[in-house]
This record gives sequence, structure tokens and C-alpha cells, in this order.
Amino acid sequence: MEDKWMTEGVTSPYDCSVWRSIRNLWLLVKDRIKIKVGNGEKVAFWNDIWCGQETLKQAFPELHSLSQAQEASVADLWTGQGWNLHLRRNLNDWEITSIARFHDTMARATNLTEEQDRLIWKGERKVEFTVRSAYRELRPIEEQQAGWPWRMIWRTKIPYKVNFFTWLLAKEEVLTHENLNKRKHNLCSRCYLCEEQVETVNHLFLHCKWTDQLWQMFIHKRKIKWTKPGRITEVLKCWNSDGNAGKKEERWRIVPACIWWTIWNERNQRCFEGKNNNIQKIKINCLGLYYFWCKQVVIGNSEDVSNVIDWL
Repeated sequence: MEDKWMTEGVTSPYDCSVWRSIRNLWLLVKDRIKIKVGNGEKVAFWNDIWCGQETLKQAFPELHSLSQAQEASVADLWTGQGWNLHLRRNLNDWEITSIARFHDTMARATNLTEEQDRLIWKGERKVEFTVRSAYRELRPIEEQQAGWPWRMIWRTKIPYKVNFFTWLLAKEEVLTHENLNKRKHNLCSRCYLCEEQVETVNHLFLHCKWTDQLWQMFIHKRKIKWTKPGRITEVLKCWNSDGNAGKKEERWRIVPACIWWTIWNERNQRCFEGKNNNIQKIKINCLGLYYFWCKQVVIGNSEDVSNVIDWL
């Protein structure tokens, strides 16, 4: 199947590491798809599972061994009148049973059409592939059992790129100095904000004294007592535990991602542009982003920014 349906594996050390990771998932995905035959040009007659629960090579090994077209596609062996296996000799009497079973099996196969062959995803009732169904099928069992905070990651109404960024944060794979050093980049690890601690994911986005002021700004407005957890995943699990229903809950769910995205932009500005904002400017940027996201996906109409903050 890989010859026609998937690119070759990544073997060179200079190939794209992102594509290497995607390509390595093929064996997992392969078990969760099936082939819908159209014109038969991409489907390997003997080696793909397209008629029944196993390949025809497995179902009829004696016929496969006699065929001179073992790598042929379905379209190659269909004549319009029937199947031509290109056998290298006539069948013996004791092989007639195999050819009879073969024709019985192929009678249940669909006729070729002018449509392209395609893969059908088996993870959902619908045949279309969705990221949601793939995530449910492929995510590690331990994540499911441990209460992975996928709702706070993927269902919070923020831009999709920020959902993805939050997912990377939860996995602690955002490219801070700590993670770059793990990838053999020799850097002197230092937080770009406080310049006092090693730049780890949990320090930069939770415990840095600059980041902490953003957390306190929202917590104080909410008038709640909150002990900050030590890790990003713990924040995502507990953050909405006291939220109210409806739009107020949606606004509250946005806060962590809003803080993290503000801090990441500030960090990158300092790193790549050499520009530093003071804490008041960072707070204004955070509140402005919070207001913009609320207006776009939660409120639905124009409201004064002070009203949005009051609704926390």
C-alpha cells in the first residue's frame, strides 16, 4: 500500500524532522483505514486489502505463486470481461478448487468505475477523516486514563494556532532554552523576562515574577483564592473548576491561553528583536488580547473593554 498511498520513509539525517514524525505514524494510521476501489489504478491487486478481510495473496497463495503479474494493480488485471491473472501455466485438477473459490470471492467485489481510488477512515461512522477521530484513536491510553485536559486545550474558543500552542505547552515541548538544549543546541539558558532563572516551560509560563503579575491580575479581578500548580497540565485541569456556566465560563477559560500567548510574544520580541516592554505595557497587551478574543468568539457584539473585564 505504501508505494501508491504514502511517500517513502525518511532515512536521511538531513530530512525534515517534522515530516519524519508524521511519516512514522503511518503504521498506526494504516490499521485504521480501508480501501474503496474506484478505477483500480492505485490498488495493488495481490498486496492490498480491498476484497475481504485479507490480501488476495494471503487468501490464495497458490494462485499468487502462479501469477506473472504479482505487482499488478486491480485495473491491470481487469479486462472488462473478467479477471486475467496472467498464470504462467494451466491449472492442475487439484487447483480447480482454488480458482473456484477465487471467482466466488471476486463476485462480491465492486465493479470498477471512473472515480479515483481512495482511502476510507474507519475511526468514525462517517468515512471522512477528521483530526478529532484520529486524536481519539491514536492518543496514548495513559493520557486518556490520566485525565488529559483535552477540553481546555481544544475546546477553548481561541485561534487554532493558540490551541496548538497550548497543546505544545501541556506536553512541555515549546522551544524554550531548556528544550533547545535537549536538542543539542548549546545555549546559556536564561529567562528573557526575569533574567534570573533557567528558561523552562513551567518557569516562563507559570512561575516567572513577570508572568506571575499577569496571573495575579486576573485572579484579583475574579476575587478568588488560588494556589498556582507546578505544571501547565495541572493548571489546565483545575482552571475551570470554579467557573460559572455560559458565556462567563467561556471568558474564564480563555485566560490561561491569553497569558501564555502574551508571554510568548514578549519573550520572542526580546529574543529576536531586542525590544523590551515594561510590565504595564505587557499587562495592557494581555488585556487587549483578552478583549479581542472575547469580542471575536464569546461576546458576539461590540462591548467596552471595561465591561469585559468586569465580567470576569
